[in-house]
Amino acid sequence: MLARRVYLMNLPYDAYPHEVEGLCKEFAPVKSVVIPRDPNGLPRGYAFVYLKNASDVKKVIEYVDGRHIRSR
Repeated sequence: MLARRVYLMNLPYDAYPHEVEGLCKEFAPVKSVVIPRDPNGLPRGYAFVYLKNASDVKKVIEYVDGRHIRSR
């Protein structure tokens, strides 16, 4: 599972999983998106995207590098 994980940082704190998935699924099939939260339940500003195929990890990293969700 870890071989299929992509770490995305500098996300808006109010980003929704479907927004993050939409950014990545344009290029590779996404299995799930996890946005970690702090003890108060607030998003931490980063996400883990789990892809269906480990071979797509490098492609997704190259694709999303430098892209933004709502200017962040």
